[in-house]
Amino acid sequence: MSNGQNAGISAFSYLAVGRETALATYATCTEGLDFMSNSLKTTREGKVLEQVVRNRVYAQRINLASRTEGSLEFYYQPRQEAANYILQNAFGEAVTSATATGETAGGSAFTHTFSVGKMDATYPSLSINTRKGDSVTGQVFEYHGTRINELGFSCEVDDALKCSAGLVSMKATTTSNDIQSGMTQSSADPLNFIGGRFSVEGTFASLTSSSFWHVQSVEYTMTNNLKSDADSRRIGDAELSDLPPGVLNISLKCKMRFDTTTAYDAMVNSTELAAQLYFEGNTLPGSIIKESLRIDLPRVFVKSGGDPEIGGPDEILSTDIEFDVLRDDSSVGGYAVKSYVTNLTSSY
Repeated sequence: MSNGQNAGISAFSYLAVGRETALATYATCTEGLDFMSNSLKTTREGKVLEQVVRNRVYAQRINLASRTEGSLEFYYQPRQEAANYILQNAFGEAVTSATATGETAGGSAFTHTFSVGKMDATYPSLSINTRKGDSVTGQVFEYHGTRINELGFSCEVDDALKCSAGLVSMKATTTSNDIQSGMTQSSADPLNFIGGRFSVEGTFASLTSSSFWHVQSVEYTMTNNLKSDADSRRIGDAELSDLPPGVLNISLKCKMRFDTTTAYDAMVNSTELAAQLYFEGNTLPGSIIKESLRIDLPRVFVKSGGDPEIGGPDEILSTDIEFDVLRDDSSVGGYAVKSYVTNLTSSY
């Protein structure tokens, strides 16, 4: 068969995730993830040696370090375990779990708390097994030592809650280990804009489900600034030998109709605020509790949110608001962000 002779269709691809108990030690991938796009791939560039070679054309080159990185985009579903594995790795701390508040005796709903850590907990990294193409002509790739460099949630009117994850992997290989038949996946619906809420108040204690901003879109992003340059490599190996996280940066944005100067005044006066994103879905089977995702941000400041620009005579006045997100240092246990997922899993 000649190269490029067949046409592989991306619709038959799959992606599964596993959790590694030791960094870059491959773990069996069983949790499948429905996704919109997957750009995770390996690249390896070369360096042409520029030297005098008695000719007008250079004659030698060397291989440089290999790089394996990319991104995933998918609709977030609290009962899809692969998505929560990605969420846990992005936050970096061990997950704590408890029976969901309000659950009846014997009920099966649990709430899991995701906190910021150093990515050195029980599951420091992820493994990914993905087939690109169908089961006949498609190729299977395995990625070890995968960490989440960037994680984002975004939602807008008339859409489901989207999650995007920027990945960096320490090792990559091709394999014949096609695991489609052994994958497990949730068939539940993803969360969507109808069950969403974005609340901003003067204090964290003031945040309630009945108080919220009327936004048309909202976007939350956390960036771990993984160290994948030369300092995380070594002489003698083309791949990464470590992948430590750097300083965590958090971004929060929303778009809202302009009818008051609340955000403008908060920006001008550098007013400390608190924010919360909440998305609720269907009632969980065997429970009275609904599945959900909540993101708490106890200390935020309006970075930009001035008066709106007018681009023409026939438009609704709106403003794009961006927040600085900082750690709440009012107590020893202060934090910048925590996430809470409610589903049927008892623990992570």
